[in-house]
Amino acid sequence: MSTDIRSLPPDEPWESLARFLEREAFPGSRELRVVGARRPTGGASWETFLVEVVLSLDGSARSRRVAIKRAPATGPLAPYLVSKDVAIFSTLAASGVPVPKLLAWTEDPSVFVRPFSATSFVEGESHDITKVERWPVWQQRREALGLEMVDVLAALQRVDWSGTDLEAALGPRGSAAERAAALVDRYLEPLLEAARERGVGVPLWRDMGAWIKRNAPPDAEEDLVVVHGDYRFGNFLWQDTRIAAVLDWERATLGPPMQDLGFLCMPLSRRQQPEVMAKALPFDVLARHYEQASGRSVDVAGVQYYAVLWQFIEGVNAARGALTGPVAGFCSPIWSHARRCA
Repeated sequence: MSTDIRSLPPDEPWESLARFLEREAFPGSRELRVVGARRPTGGASWETFLVEVVLSLDGSARSRRVAIKRAPATGPLAPYLVSKDVAIFSTLAASGVPVPKLLAWTEDPSVFVRPFSATSFVEGESHDITKVERWPVWQQRREALGLEMVDVLAALQRVDWSGTDLEAALGPRGSAAERAAALVDRYLEPLLEAARERGVGVPLWRDMGAWIKRNAPPDAEEDLVVVHGDYRFGNFLWQDTRIAAVLDWERATLGPPMQDLGFLCMPLSRRQQPEVMAKALPFDVLARHYEQASGRSVDVAGVQYYAVLWQFIEGVNAARGALTGPVAGFCSPIWSHARRCA
Protein backbone atom coordinates (compact mmCIF):
# COMPACT_ATOMS: atom_id res chain seq x y z
CA MET A 1 0.00 0.00 0.00
CA SER A 2 1.32 3.43 -0.96
CA THR A 3 -0.23 6.78 -1.73
CA ASP A 4 1.14 9.76 -3.61
CA ILE A 5 -0.02 12.53 -1.29
CA ARG A 6 1.41 15.16 -3.64
CA SER A 7 -1.56 14.72 -5.95
CA LEU A 8 -4.17 14.95 -3.17
CA PRO A 9 -5.71 17.84 -1.24
CA PRO A 10 -3.27 18.74 1.54
CA ASP A 11 -3.55 18.36 5.31
CA GLU A 12 -5.45 15.07 5.33
CA PRO A 13 -4.07 11.66 6.47
CA TRP A 14 -4.44 9.89 3.12
CA GLU A 15 -2.00 7.10 3.99
CA SER A 16 -4.02 6.21 7.08
CA LEU A 17 -7.26 6.26 5.09
CA ALA A 18 -5.74 4.02 2.42
CA ARG A 19 -4.66 1.46 5.03
CA PHE A 20 -8.16 1.47 6.54
CA LEU A 21 -9.92 1.05 3.17
CA GLU A 22 -7.58 -1.76 2.17
CA ARG A 23 -8.29 -3.58 5.43
CA GLU A 24 -12.01 -2.88 5.94
CA ALA A 25 -13.64 -1.91 2.62
CA PHE A 26 -11.65 -4.10 0.19
CA PRO A 27 -10.23 -6.96 2.28
CA GLY A 28 -9.59 -9.07 -0.81
CA SER A 29 -7.17 -6.57 -2.30
CA ARG A 30 -3.41 -7.05 -2.09
CA GLU A 31 -2.62 -3.36 -2.34
CA LEU A 32 -4.67 -0.16 -2.31
CA ARG A 33 -3.59 3.35 -3.24
CA VAL A 34 -5.52 6.59 -2.93
CA VAL A 35 -4.84 8.38 -6.23
CA GLY A 36 -7.35 11.23 -6.17
CA ALA A 37 -9.87 13.05 -4.02
CA ARG A 38 -12.14 16.05 -4.25
CA ARG A 39 -14.70 17.81 -2.11
CA PRO A 40 -18.17 18.57 -3.57
CA THR A 41 -18.85 22.30 -3.57
CA GLY A 42 -21.62 23.98 -1.62
CA GLY A 43 -22.86 23.76 1.94
CA ALA A 44 -23.32 20.43 3.65
CA SER A 45 -23.66 19.35 7.24
CA TRP A 46 -21.13 16.53 6.91
CA GLU A 47 -17.74 16.71 5.20
CA THR A 48 -17.80 14.66 2.00
CA PHE A 49 -14.79 13.44 0.04
CA LEU A 50 -15.06 11.63 -3.28
CA VAL A 51 -12.00 9.41 -3.27
CA GLU A 52 -10.53 7.46 -6.17
CA VAL A 53 -8.53 4.36 -5.26
CA VAL A 54 -6.58 1.80 -7.25
CA LEU A 55 -6.45 -1.69 -5.82
CA SER A 56 -4.93 -4.99 -6.84
CA LEU A 57 -7.40 -7.85 -7.27
CA ASP A 58 -6.49 -11.20 -8.84
CA GLY A 59 -3.22 -9.77 -10.07
CA SER A 60 -4.78 -6.84 -11.95
CA ALA A 61 -5.17 -3.20 -10.99
CA ARG A 62 -8.73 -1.90 -10.70
CA SER A 63 -9.99 1.57 -9.89
CA ARG A 64 -12.88 2.30 -7.58
CA ARG A 65 -14.56 5.46 -6.36
CA VAL A 66 -15.56 5.76 -2.73
CA ALA A 67 -17.62 8.41 -0.95
CA ILE A 68 -16.23 9.32 2.47
CA LYS A 69 -18.69 11.07 4.77
CA ARG A 70 -16.92 12.52 7.80
CA ALA A 71 -18.49 14.08 10.85
CA PRO A 72 -17.61 17.79 11.13
CA ALA A 73 -16.25 19.21 14.34
CA THR A 74 -19.37 21.26 15.13
CA GLY A 75 -22.75 22.11 13.70
CA PRO A 76 -26.47 22.41 14.41
CA LEU A 77 -27.18 18.73 13.81
CA ALA A 78 -24.64 17.52 16.37
CA PRO A 79 -24.03 14.97 17.72
CA TYR A 80 -22.97 13.62 14.32
CA LEU A 81 -23.32 9.89 14.83
CA VAL A 82 -21.75 7.77 12.12
CA SER A 83 -23.56 4.81 13.68
CA LYS A 84 -26.87 6.39 12.63
CA ASP A 85 -25.89 6.36 8.97
CA VAL A 86 -24.62 2.81 9.36
CA ALA A 87 -27.97 1.64 10.74
CA ILE A 88 -29.86 3.48 8.00
CA PHE A 89 -27.78 2.23 5.08
CA SER A 90 -27.58 -1.33 6.42
CA THR A 91 -31.31 -1.64 7.05
CA LEU A 92 -32.61 0.20 4.01
CA ALA A 93 -30.31 -1.54 1.53
CA ALA A 94 -32.56 -4.62 1.58
CA SER A 95 -35.82 -2.70 1.67
CA GLY A 96 -36.17 -1.24 -1.81
CA VAL A 97 -35.14 2.26 -0.73
CA PRO A 98 -32.20 3.39 -2.89
CA VAL A 99 -29.21 4.22 -0.68
CA PRO A 100 -25.45 3.98 -1.27
CA LYS A 101 -23.83 0.66 -0.42
CA LEU A 102 -22.03 0.81 2.91
CA LEU A 103 -18.42 -0.37 2.59
CA ALA A 104 -16.91 0.41 5.99
CA TRP A 105 -17.05 2.81 8.90
CA THR A 106 -15.21 3.74 12.06
CA GLU A 107 -15.59 5.92 15.11
CA ASP A 108 -11.79 6.00 15.54
CA PRO A 109 -10.60 9.60 14.92
CA SER A 110 -7.01 8.44 14.40
CA VAL A 111 -7.89 7.04 10.97
CA PHE A 112 -9.17 10.17 9.21
CA VAL A 113 -9.38 12.97 11.81
CA ARG A 114 -12.99 12.26 12.87
CA PRO A 115 -15.48 9.38 12.62
CA PHE A 116 -16.59 8.60 9.08
CA SER A 117 -18.36 6.12 6.83
CA ALA A 118 -17.29 4.89 3.41
CA THR A 119 -19.88 4.04 0.79
CA SER A 120 -19.81 3.07 -2.86
CA PHE A 121 -19.92 5.93 -5.34
CA VAL A 122 -23.30 6.29 -7.07
CA GLU A 123 -23.44 7.78 -10.55
CA GLY A 124 -26.13 10.39 -11.00
CA GLU A 125 -27.14 14.02 -11.14
CA SER A 126 -28.11 16.14 -8.16
CA HIS A 127 -29.68 19.57 -8.42
CA ASP A 128 -30.33 21.87 -5.50
CA ILE A 129 -33.91 22.96 -4.98
CA THR A 130 -32.92 26.60 -5.66
CA LYS A 131 -31.52 25.73 -9.10
CA VAL A 132 -33.47 22.72 -10.28
CA GLU A 133 -35.47 24.82 -12.79
CA ARG A 134 -32.30 24.97 -14.93
CA TRP A 135 -32.18 21.18 -15.28
CA PRO A 136 -33.51 20.09 -18.70
CA VAL A 137 -35.05 16.91 -17.26
CA TRP A 138 -37.00 19.02 -14.74
CA GLN A 139 -38.15 21.35 -17.51
CA GLN A 140 -39.35 18.51 -19.72
CA ARG A 141 -40.42 15.76 -17.27
CA ARG A 142 -41.11 17.44 -13.97
CA GLU A 143 -44.16 15.33 -13.18
CA ALA A 144 -42.22 12.08 -13.70
CA LEU A 145 -39.61 13.32 -11.23
CA GLY A 146 -42.30 14.17 -8.69
CA LEU A 147 -44.03 10.80 -9.04
CA GLU A 148 -40.68 9.05 -8.49
CA MET A 149 -40.14 11.10 -5.32
CA VAL A 150 -43.51 9.92 -4.03
CA ASP A 151 -42.84 6.26 -4.98
CA VAL A 152 -39.53 6.24 -3.09
CA LEU A 153 -41.13 7.95 -0.10
CA ALA A 154 -43.86 5.29 -0.06
CA ALA A 155 -41.15 2.59 -0.13
CA LEU A 156 -39.39 4.27 2.80
CA GLN A 157 -42.61 4.31 4.81
CA ARG A 158 -43.10 0.58 4.22
CA VAL A 159 -39.82 -0.24 5.99
CA ASP A 160 -40.43 -2.29 9.13
CA TRP A 161 -38.05 -0.61 11.58
CA SER A 162 -39.20 -2.45 14.69
CA GLY A 163 -36.54 -4.78 16.01
CA THR A 164 -33.87 -3.47 13.63
CA ASP A 165 -30.87 -1.23 14.29
CA LEU A 166 -33.05 1.70 13.24
CA GLU A 167 -35.09 1.42 16.42
CA ALA A 168 -32.20 2.68 18.52
CA ALA A 169 -30.57 4.88 15.85
CA LEU A 170 -33.70 7.00 15.28
CA GLY A 171 -34.42 7.56 18.99
CA PRO A 172 -34.89 8.64 21.65
CA ARG A 173 -38.03 6.57 22.12
CA GLY A 174 -41.38 8.29 22.16
CA SER A 175 -44.69 9.05 20.52
CA ALA A 176 -45.16 11.53 17.68
CA ALA A 177 -45.92 14.29 20.19
CA GLU A 178 -42.80 13.53 22.25
CA ARG A 179 -40.63 13.48 19.17
CA ALA A 180 -42.07 16.76 17.86
CA ALA A 181 -41.35 18.39 21.22
CA ALA A 182 -37.78 17.08 21.11
CA LEU A 183 -37.31 18.55 17.63
CA VAL A 184 -38.60 21.93 18.79
CA ASP A 185 -36.21 21.97 21.75
CA ARG A 186 -33.26 20.78 19.68
CA TYR A 187 -33.47 23.70 17.28
CA LEU A 188 -35.01 26.39 19.49
CA GLU A 189 -32.63 26.16 22.46
CA PRO A 190 -29.52 27.31 20.52
CA LEU A 191 -31.48 30.31 19.24
CA LEU A 192 -32.72 31.20 22.72
CA GLU A 193 -29.17 30.94 24.05
CA ALA A 194 -27.83 33.20 21.29
CA ALA A 195 -30.65 35.69 21.92
CA ARG A 196 -29.92 35.77 25.67
CA GLU A 197 -26.22 36.40 25.00
CA ARG A 198 -27.12 39.40 22.84
CA GLY A 199 -29.89 40.71 25.04
CA VAL A 200 -32.63 40.43 22.44
CA GLY A 201 -36.00 38.71 22.42
CA VAL A 202 -37.32 36.13 19.97
CA PRO A 203 -40.98 35.86 21.02
CA LEU A 204 -42.19 34.72 17.58
CA TRP A 205 -40.10 31.56 17.64
CA ARG A 206 -40.75 30.83 21.31
CA ASP A 207 -44.52 31.13 20.80
CA MET A 208 -44.43 29.13 17.58
CA GLY A 209 -42.51 26.35 19.31
CA ALA A 210 -45.08 26.27 22.11
CA TRP A 211 -47.90 26.03 19.53
CA ILE A 212 -46.19 23.10 17.81
CA LYS A 213 -45.85 21.25 21.10
CA ARG A 214 -49.51 21.87 22.04
CA ASN A 215 -50.88 20.71 18.69
CA ALA A 216 -48.71 17.66 17.98
CA PRO A 217 -50.55 14.62 16.61
CA PRO A 218 -51.12 11.81 19.13
CA ASP A 219 -49.70 8.90 17.09
CA ALA A 220 -48.17 6.16 19.22
CA GLU A 221 -44.61 5.05 18.56
CA GLU A 222 -45.63 1.70 17.08
CA ASP A 223 -47.58 3.54 14.36
CA LEU A 224 -44.64 5.68 13.22
CA VAL A 225 -42.60 5.30 10.05
CA VAL A 226 -39.05 6.20 9.03
CA VAL A 227 -38.88 9.91 8.23
CA HIS A 228 -36.02 11.29 6.13
CA GLY A 229 -36.46 14.84 7.39
CA ASP A 230 -34.85 16.65 4.43
CA TYR A 231 -36.63 15.05 1.50
CA ARG A 232 -36.03 17.35 -1.46
CA PHE A 233 -34.11 18.05 -4.63
CA GLY A 234 -30.46 18.28 -3.65
CA ASN A 235 -30.65 15.11 -1.57
CA PHE A 236 -31.39 12.78 -4.49
CA LEU A 237 -29.04 11.35 -7.08
CA TRP A 238 -30.95 10.99 -10.34
CA GLN A 239 -30.42 8.73 -13.30
CA ASP A 240 -32.83 10.31 -15.77
CA THR A 241 -36.14 10.27 -13.84
CA ARG A 242 -35.13 7.46 -11.46
CA ILE A 243 -33.74 8.15 -7.98
CA ALA A 244 -30.50 6.17 -7.80
CA ALA A 245 -29.80 7.12 -4.19
CA VAL A 246 -31.29 9.15 -1.37
CA LEU A 247 -28.59 11.07 0.51
CA ASP A 248 -28.16 13.10 3.69
CA TRP A 249 -30.03 11.30 6.46
CA GLU A 250 -28.90 13.58 9.31
CA ARG A 251 -32.47 14.57 10.20
CA ALA A 252 -33.86 11.05 9.96
CA THR A 253 -36.22 10.09 12.76
CA LEU A 254 -39.46 8.22 13.37
CA GLY A 255 -42.71 10.08 12.85
CA PRO A 256 -46.18 9.92 11.30
CA PRO A 257 -46.40 9.31 7.54
CA MET A 258 -47.50 12.91 7.02
CA GLN A 259 -44.21 14.27 8.40
CA ASP A 260 -42.20 13.99 5.16
CA LEU A 261 -45.25 15.06 3.15
CA GLY A 262 -45.34 18.20 5.29
CA PHE A 263 -41.72 18.85 4.35
CA LEU A 264 -42.62 18.58 0.66
CA CYS A 265 -45.44 21.09 1.13
CA MET A 266 -43.84 23.76 3.34
CA PRO A 267 -43.29 27.17 1.69
CA LEU A 268 -39.50 26.77 1.42
CA SER A 269 -40.05 23.60 -0.61
CA ARG A 270 -42.25 25.49 -3.07
CA ARG A 271 -40.47 28.84 -3.43
CA GLN A 272 -41.73 31.01 -6.32
CA GLN A 273 -44.35 28.44 -7.34
CA PRO A 274 -46.54 27.97 -4.25
CA GLU A 275 -48.97 25.74 -6.15
CA VAL A 276 -46.24 23.16 -6.88
CA MET A 277 -45.26 20.96 -3.93
CA ALA A 278 -41.52 20.28 -3.64
CA LYS A 279 -41.13 22.08 -6.97
CA ALA A 280 -42.55 18.99 -8.66
CA LEU A 281 -46.31 18.32 -8.30
CA PRO A 282 -49.58 20.14 -7.56
CA PHE A 283 -50.99 19.00 -4.23
CA ASP A 284 -53.90 17.07 -5.71
CA VAL A 285 -51.56 15.06 -7.95
CA LEU A 286 -49.13 14.46 -5.09
CA ALA A 287 -51.90 13.35 -2.72
CA ARG A 288 -53.57 11.05 -5.26
CA HIS A 289 -50.32 9.35 -6.23
CA TYR A 290 -49.19 9.04 -2.61
CA GLU A 291 -52.44 7.29 -1.69
CA GLN A 292 -52.02 4.89 -4.64
CA ALA A 293 -48.35 4.18 -3.93
CA SER A 294 -48.58 3.88 -0.15
CA GLY A 295 -52.11 2.60 0.46
CA ARG A 296 -52.55 5.37 3.04
CA SER A 297 -54.95 8.29 3.09
CA VAL A 298 -53.58 11.82 3.09
CA ASP A 299 -54.42 13.68 6.31
CA VAL A 300 -54.44 17.29 5.15
CA ALA A 301 -54.41 18.66 8.70
CA GLY A 302 -51.40 16.47 9.49
CA VAL A 303 -49.60 17.66 6.37
CA GLN A 304 -50.27 21.27 7.37
CA TYR A 305 -49.03 20.67 10.91
CA TYR A 306 -45.74 19.19 9.74
CA ALA A 307 -45.33 21.92 7.12
CA VAL A 308 -45.44 24.36 10.04
CA LEU A 309 -42.94 22.28 12.03
CA TRP A 310 -40.43 22.15 9.18
CA GLN A 311 -40.86 25.84 8.38
CA PHE A 312 -40.27 26.53 12.07
CA ILE A 313 -36.99 24.59 11.98
CA GLU A 314 -35.79 26.42 8.86
CA GLY A 315 -36.85 29.77 10.31
CA VAL A 316 -35.18 29.17 13.67
CA ASN A 317 -31.90 28.34 11.95
CA ALA A 318 -32.19 31.47 9.82
CA ALA A 319 -32.92 33.60 12.90
CA ARG A 320 -29.94 32.08 14.66
CA GLY A 321 -27.83 32.89 11.63
CA ALA A 322 -29.04 36.48 11.71
CA LEU A 323 -27.73 36.74 15.29
CA THR A 324 -24.47 34.84 14.92
CA GLY A 325 -23.84 34.52 11.17
CA PRO A 326 -24.93 31.54 9.02
CA VAL A 327 -24.81 28.38 11.13
CA ALA A 328 -21.53 26.64 10.36
CA GLY A 329 -21.93 23.48 8.32
CA PHE A 330 -25.68 23.86 7.86
CA CYS A 331 -27.05 23.61 4.34
CA SER A 332 -30.17 25.70 4.88
CA PRO A 333 -31.97 26.84 1.73
CA ILE A 334 -32.07 30.34 3.23
CA TRP A 335 -28.29 30.60 3.43
CA SER A 336 -26.99 28.24 0.77
CA HIS A 337 -27.97 28.85 -2.83
CA ALA A 338 -25.55 26.51 -4.60
CA ARG A 339 -24.99 22.89 -3.86
CA ARG A 340 -24.11 19.76 -5.75
CA CYS A 341 -24.02 16.41 -4.00
CA ALA A 342 -22.36 13.37 -5.47
